[in-house]
Amino acid sequence: MTINRRVAIRRLAILSVGTAFLPSCLQHGARPAVTLKNLTVNGDQAKLLEELTAALIPSDETPGAREISAHLFVLKMVDDCMSKADQEKFMKGLSAFDAVSGASSGKAFAEASAEQRAALLAAVEGGKGPGGKDGELGFFYTAVKRLTIQAYTSSQFYLTKVQVYELVPGRFHGCVPVKGQPVAA
Repeated sequence: MTINRRVAIRRLAILSVGTAFLPSCLQHGARPAVTLKNLTVNGDQAKLLEELTAALIPSDETPGAREISAHLFVLKMVDDCMSKADQEKFMKGLSAFDAVSGASSGKAFAEASAEQRAALLAAVEGGKGPGGKDGELGFFYTAVKRLTIQAYTSSQFYLTKVQVYELVPGRFHGCVPVKGQPVAA
C-alpha cells in the first residue's frame, strides 16, 4: 500500500488533534463551571461547596442556593476578592471541612443525610470543629455562609420576587391629601 503526501498530512493532522484533546478526556474529576485565576478547585471540592451552600439555603417551593449557583459565586468571590493568605486559609478550611464531615458521619458531606448535615453544621457553627471559630475551618464556614447569603440576596429571583427593588426616586403621588392636617381657608 502506497501513501501519498495528501493522505500522510491528513493522518498527521488527525493524530495531532487527537493528542491535543487527550488530556481533557483523562481528567478524573469534573471542573467547576467558572474560570478561576488564583484557586485550584477539583470537581469533588466544587461538589462539596455546592452541597454546603444548598444545606445553608435549601430549596422548597422557592429556589435555593443550588438553583442560583451560589457555590460558583462563592468561588469567584474568593478567587477575585480575597488576599492570597485568605485564599490559602479558605482552601485549607475546605479540606478540613471535608475531613470533619468524613470523621463525624463516616461519609462525605454530599452523601450524608439531612440530619447528619444539620448536626455537622451546628457543630461547626458552635466552634466545635478543629481550631474553633478562629481556625481555618471557622474561617471557611463563615466565609461560605456570608458569601452564600450575599449571592442569594443579590440574585435575580430574590430581587424580583421576594424583595422587589424599586429605583431610588420611587413613585410620585401628586394628588394625595395629607391626613391629620387642617385645611387652610
